[in-house]
Amino acid sequence: MTVTQASERHASATRRAITLAFAAVIAFLAFGFRLILVRDLTNDHYMHLAWAQQVLFGEVPGRDFVDPGMPLMYTLSALVQWISRGPFSEAVLDCALLAVASAVTFVVTAELTGSILVGMIASLFEIVVYPRLYSYPKILVPTVVLLLLQRYIRRPDRRTIVLLALWTAVAVLLRHDLGVYAAAGIGVGLAWTHHAAWKQGLRALLEYGASVIVAMIPYVVFVQWSEGLIEHFHEALEFAKGEAHERFLSPPPFAFIGDPSGFSAWSKMDSAVLLFYAAHLLAIAAAVLLITRREPRTERNPVLGAALMMLVLYLVVVLRHPIDSRILDVGAFLAIMGAWVLVETGRRAAASLSRGSRAARVASVTALLSGLAVAAASVASIWDLGNITLRIQETRVTDGLGLMERTLKGVKDTGTVWPWERFWPAGELPEAVRYLNACTTPDDAVLLTWAAPEYYYFSERRFGAGHALFLPPDAFTTPHDQERMLARLRAQHVPIVLINETRRAEFANAYRAVDDYLRQEYVEVGRFQIREGSDVAIAIRRDSTPGRTYGAERWPCGFESRAASRTASIRLDGSAMPLPAMSNAVP
Repeated sequence: MTVTQASERHASATRRAITLAFAAVIAFLAFGFRLILVRDLTNDHYMHLAWAQQVLFGEVPGRDFVDPGMPLMYTLSALVQWISRGPFSEAVLDCALLAVASAVTFVVTAELTGSILVGMIASLFEIVVYPRLYSYPKILVPTVVLLLLQRYIRRPDRRTIVLLALWTAVAVLLRHDLGVYAAAGIGVGLAWTHHAAWKQGLRALLEYGASVIVAMIPYVVFVQWSEGLIEHFHEALEFAKGEAHERFLSPPPFAFIGDPSGFSAWSKMDSAVLLFYAAHLLAIAAAVLLITRREPRTERNPVLGAALMMLVLYLVVVLRHPIDSRILDVGAFLAIMGAWVLVETGRRAAASLSRGSRAARVASVTALLSGLAVAAASVASIWDLGNITLRIQETRVTDGLGLMERTLKGVKDTGTVWPWERFWPAGELPEAVRYLNACTTPDDAVLLTWAAPEYYYFSERRFGAGHALFLPPDAFTTPHDQERMLARLRAQHVPIVLINETRRAEFANAYRAVDDYLRQEYVEVGRFQIREGSDVAIAIRRDSTPGRTYGAERWPCGFESRAASRTASIRLDGSAMPLPAMSNAVP
């Protein structure tokens, strides 16, 4: 080894140590920033927690309930819930994984741009994007893909190919479609790395594909055992149908344009729409720069090609309504690709100013100024969309560590002691949640006819029919799917059903067989109103024998299933009352 080589290796090791140190600091800051701001979890987050709770109840995905295609995601949540029950521990998990993604974003961007400072700015931008906590797989998966591809380019060995394959398997298990995006990006990266030696590239792709297959064998065997691969793919398609109405059929318009007030009517939705167009412009700009790149550091091109491929797939599939929350899922690409595009455009502008023609100088400077303008508008939109000024104030960092510690302790206490009222996603905790917990047993299941999986989690009860939520009007509406629902309902003890009467027509039109079963087997015994205004009926099985009542509304409580006629009486306070007389809802 020459003195020059030794010096270069020492400089590289020093730079890597500095990068890792900065990455650790960024991860720590990102984790603290997100955790100190935790106040509650969104409604959609409780889908994952309901599935996780179902696992903790001993039910098997696929066999006992519909597997949404996110087995690792809700299994991680189940593990955390097993260690520490409550939504706070789930928030800690999500904050930690988002913090890891921020650190990886820093490392990847610093490598792509050759600047630690730019890497720091990109990671801070990703933190400020403030994606929903349960979106961590969409942020973490592509960043790690790019990190592993950078490793492969430095050292194209079989070990890194195996790591890429293992991470692809992790992506599949976190969310099936993420595995497809990861594989597409990795495929582009490997092919681009070996574009000058196609045989070596083909071997790398075959080794990667074979490694993915081997890594996925245990899960494939499990799926075949639990429900069968055909049924699993059918359910995946049904879930996709449930989200089909959220796809963009045309580009979203700016809301302020139709308002007489003009720009003064700018809203958060307009900020989201601006980011939508900025993300698409970013993809176009990155493609143009990558195709026309003539720089000697072409070893970065495979990583950029992989990032561009995954960004396009995100824009086509992941980015959908509601745009103000979905656009945040593209945050990692906005940070990484946006940083590279600005740096690359700046370098080209500098080169043109020093030795280019007048037309080239005008074009390059115009491109740079346009990129900076779009970047500034994107940062402003992110700041507005995420209420970042307010969030920074809410950290209370200027009030000292003592107050921050007390704030975090308060959130932790309310998120670890049942019923976790502070974490209820909308308004006050409904009394119906306490009712379900008090008047059923852990062996019972309950059923809701509208999408509110938080009721299952907060009542600590499993969901019936194998579905944590129904997705009318298109998903799981086939006779086959409804028959599976009914088979599970008949095999379970489901003493209480909450029926959204305001939206019952929608439910009945989509799930006629299930609705008929509920009308035949259950009788209304009470009502309450949920926050958005819908009337919800509390219905119990006709063959139930409540042992007591609950609360001022005297809802039936403490059920024992018994074989009896559908007009059997329930005994409340020593009296007998025929069930049909308690409700006008009985057909």
